[in-house]
Amino acid sequence: MPIPFYSVIWGILVYTWVCNYLIRLALSSLLPPIIQEFGLSYTSAGFLSTGFFYAYMAMQLPAGVLGDRFGRKRLLLAGVLLGAVASALTGLATSLTTLFLARLLTGLSQGLLFSNDRVIIAATTPREKMALGQGVSFSGPGLGTTLGLLLAGALGVVMPWRYVFFLFALPPLLAALLLWRVVPEPPHATAAADPAWPFRRVLRNGDFWLLGITGIMPVYVQFLLATWGPLLFSEVGITDLGRSASLASLQGVMAPVGLLLSGLVADRLHRLGMHRKVVILAAVLMTAASMIGMGAIIQARGPAWLLTLCMLAASFSLWCTWGPSYAILGELCPPSVLGKAFGLYNSTCFLGAIASPFLTGWMKDVTGSFAAGLYGVAGVSLVCAVTALALRPAFRLAERPLAVAAPQRP
Repeated sequence: MPIPFYSVIWGILVYTWVCNYLIRLALSSLLPPIIQEFGLSYTSAGFLSTGFFYAYMAMQLPAGVLGDRFGRKRLLLAGVLLGAVASALTGLATSLTTLFLARLLTGLSQGLLFSNDRVIIAATTPREKMALGQGVSFSGPGLGTTLGLLLAGALGVVMPWRYVFFLFALPPLLAALLLWRVVPEPPHATAAADPAWPFRRVLRNGDFWLLGITGIMPVYVQFLLATWGPLLFSEVGITDLGRSASLASLQGVMAPVGLLLSGLVADRLHRLGMHRKVVILAAVLMTAASMIGMGAIIQARGPAWLLTLCMLAASFSLWCTWGPSYAILGELCPPSVLGKAFGLYNSTCFLGAIASPFLTGWMKDVTGSFAAGLYGVAGVSLVCAVTALALRPAFRLAERPLAVAAPQRP
């Protein structure tokens, strides 16, 4: 039985995201030698980690606009190739300032991807498999998290941290070749302007903002674990860089599982008349419970294996939010504004990535433990659980059909 072409597209974009996350997450495993070389506090190290996200978040909406004008495929190619350059420049950085600027460039380059690849997935995936397609094709960040933390930690033991970034600049070159030769540009009709659907209608859509606020929490948790994962294990006695990075890297293994399972369940519920937000709500609550468990284990100096289990549960839960969320967003507005909508949505979600590394590092400096930062996620989660439930029909689990293309009054 031949492999459906849309599955090939999913696979290429998975690999592309893996390449991005190798570069993005290498910094987390290599923070100990970087902290030592530049004499950083945990707060300063957290600020360095957020440098990527300032540029990444700022590029989300412009990337959608540029994709509308110049083509989704061109923007993907530009982002992947510029990311390889940024990785090499990170390895060449000789001061904290130049290192921060290199991370800004990394964020800018990778910010070109999301707003455009999600539109390609929406254009090439059968509608009845949309949550599954959005989820599976987005499993690259999870796999890249595992490989980035694991390989960077292992390589950082045997070579200077700068050389790791030189090596990680190579895989994106193959991703660029595959994108260029195989991935199609979405038909022009999917990006054509629709007078009945100006972008300002997205800005006035309450469900769009509820979805964005809900997405802040999983991003916050994702980059708390990704940034500080190796050092979380040092709190329970795992001080070896290679071992702590290996344990932290396991978090990414749960991403494909969570994305696949949540996509299947969300699509199944959708066919049964239930709202996909049910899966998002369950994922948010499970993530909060897992983070509270991690905080308690760190506070009690519990065993590393138990901390690992709670981390895996948290990772699985947070990744369960994305397939249903992207499917819901894809139904809120037509293709003419979808790229910009995905970009603005991701910018909103990544407020969590801006806050998470810095606030967690600051709480570590103030309290002497990462436990306080983990407990703080519970409060954020309660807000996000409410916003997930408030998606129309508000505080009901059954789904009301959405007339996406029907004209509405401004």
